[in-house]
Amino acid sequence: DHWENHYELSLRLNFLTSSAANSCCQYDKAEQILRRGLTNARCLDDQLPSYLLLSQILQAQGKVKDVYDTCSAILTELGESIPKFYTLSESSVMLVETLEMYEEVGDKWLKGEKTVDKTLQTTLQFYNVIALASYFCKSYSMVVYFTCKAMQLTLHRGLCEHTIITLLQFTSVVTKDENAVQCYRIAKGAMSLRETFDVSAQIPELYFNFYGRIAWRFEPFQAGIEHLRRGFEAGLSSGHADMGLYCLLHTIKFVLFSSPSLKSTLKEIDYYLHLLKTYKSVVTRNYLLIFRETVSLLIDSGEATSIQEKAVFGDLNDP
Repeated sequence: DHWENHYELSLRLNFLTSSAANSCCQYDKAEQILRRGLTNARCLDDQLPSYLLLSQILQAQGKVKDVYDTCSAILTELGESIPKFYTLSESSVMLVETLEMYEEVGDKWLKGEKTVDKTLQTTLQFYNVIALASYFCKSYSMVVYFTCKAMQLTLHRGLCEHTIITLLQFTSVVTKDENAVQCYRIAKGAMSLRETFDVSAQIPELYFNFYGRIAWRFEPFQAGIEHLRRGFEAGLSSGHADMGLYCLLHTIKFVLFSSPSLKSTLKEIDYYLHLLKTYKSVVTRNYLLIFRETVSLLIDSGEATSIQEKAVFGDLNDP
């Protein structure tokens, strides 16, 4: 039994094989391989990287409820408390408290000492994943809870490479008209940490959150489009197709707002729909079909440019 005789090597090869299958969008195969490794892993620490990859695989398939349940279970194992529900008033209080905590330490905190706390790094990763999943399957109050909880953790325990995503997710969720300038300043500060940490593997997620969800209020659409396209390309080339496709959706959204040619936009959408025959994502396909139908209606009321395929609405947990 290679798991018994060569445990460390087997664990590593199992993870790499699953990662390769995920990069090729063979999600069922990737999940099957990964679950075999999880069964043979000897402790939680050995399972954590696989659970993170499993969450990514499930997210790519639109199984956001499974992502949520997986991350919730792991965060509980790591000593975190996950409420069954969170009220709007509770989330509003937590949001204000978290913003005040940040302002107390100030932007100088971003230049402070870097922590090597592995538990913090892992916990932030799972909070970041569950926050995105909860956006699709839970209430806004729960999304605020997770982003605030992660923000408070890194404020208390120090900076690490996953602090950037934590800050960006927090600001992207809590930004409103009245605090937009403050949140944009926090997000810009977070992006400055790219000079401190090696975050090349996080580029799709960084660009999705900053340029797709925050910077559009203050920066030209064209600048956002260029960065989001880079995030899309980086996601596909790095095996992080799910986040790359989120960048793609925001790219098309900004193109719709700013492109002088609806026909070229329609052609671009058709290209990406064709690409999704390889990079399968029901969620992305539905959004692109909605965008396409909108453009088609604007061009000729759908008379000559419409297609038969339409977006399918249903349970995201059953793609």
